[in-house]
Amino acid sequence: MSDQLFPWFQPIVDVASGRIVGYESLARMKGRDGRVISAAPLLNSEQADPTVRLQQDRALRREALRQFAEMAEPGQTLSLNMSPEWIDSLDSFDLLPTLEMIRDAGVSPDQVIIEITEVNGDIGRICELARRYREAGVRIAFDDFGSGFQQLDRLLAFTPDFIKIDMRMFSTAKVSHQKKALLQMMGDLGARLGSKVVFEGVETEDELFLALHCNASHIQGFIFSPAQPEFLPPESFKEQMQDLLSLHLDLAIEETARRQWHAEGIHSELLALRELLLAGGAEIGTNLDSFTPDPDILRLFICNRQGEQISANWCFNNGHWQADSSVIGSNWSWRPYFYQLVGSSDYQRRVLRSSVYIDIATGSQCHTLTLALDEHRVLLVDVLERAQSPRPMSALISCQSDLIPSLS
Repeated sequence: MSDQLFPWFQPIVDVASGRIVGYESLARMKGRDGRVISAAPLLNSEQADPTVRLQQDRALRREALRQFAEMAEPGQTLSLNMSPEWIDSLDSFDLLPTLEMIRDAGVSPDQVIIEITEVNGDIGRICELARRYREAGVRIAFDDFGSGFQQLDRLLAFTPDFIKIDMRMFSTAKVSHQKKALLQMMGDLGARLGSKVVFEGVETEDELFLALHCNASHIQGFIFSPAQPEFLPPESFKEQMQDLLSLHLDLAIEETARRQWHAEGIHSELLALRELLLAGGAEIGTNLDSFTPDPDILRLFICNRQGEQISANWCFNNGHWQADSSVIGSNWSWRPYFYQLVGSSDYQRRVLRSSVYIDIATGSQCHTLTLALDEHRVLLVDVLERAQSPRPMSALISCQSDLIPSLS
């Protein structure tokens, strides 16, 4: 092992248990002032001899495995990074150096996770390497997922055991609706594919809460610990994680209660609106002048039971109702919140809520409520999605619920 480079280990904490379930090996070296710093610039330098860098990288992996064998608790894992550059340097997959290192260190293969940092590596070689490692019992992680959508074909080519998402890609002071949606999409994709989602680079409470809303199974980052030379007791962050989850639950309950109260007000208003529209006859605008909506009601319109829009879009602006008739004839039958309502046995008593989306016309987050106007028509109302309390995580809360059917 080079005196210049050495591995340190950053804990990976399980959300549900709060235990340290593994470590990622990170390359370190001493700077000119004697402080320990990241060795990534040295290992990633295009000016350095590739052969030397490969030797250094393998020496780091070997030393990390040796220390892991000495210090790890049963069941913990060690994550080792592997660049496509090193994959491309292999003459044959019949004899893999890392598998030899694992064997020599006496580490069980199922305790090792190979993190493939996708850049421009050959997908065929990456898939073959993943297959060989899995045959040996080693698991695979897709590192830095989301840094480019060209990775989607890689993800589909072989489903990794873990998907790692770096929170630092979203480290702006305020996460926009679009970035939040992208993070949630990536987390949801991992869950749907059966991959555990690991968020790394997590530093603050709000970043951890964001990760929780993106299906995070494991958390890695300075909120718990930077990389360290020694392994820590597995329960080191259990109390901290429990406190964070307790805080998150309190905030989520508060926001959910506020939103439910607000939603019930909207629902009551829609029932009154339904009666008003029914009293006004076939044309939706007949009695609207007497109705001042909740400020969060963006627009409303009517479809027939086949999903065809039969009214204009009606919006309340500057104290007056305004109609946009250009949308008449559009068909919304393919929207889940439409066909689920029409297909319900209690069609007349149900209010269905869509998932949250970005309204194209206004750029605002909103959702759509659907309810029966009568046996032949459906009322659809677009409602702005607003956090009801000031904490940043409040914008992440989605409140969807239904009543248990009466058993009487």
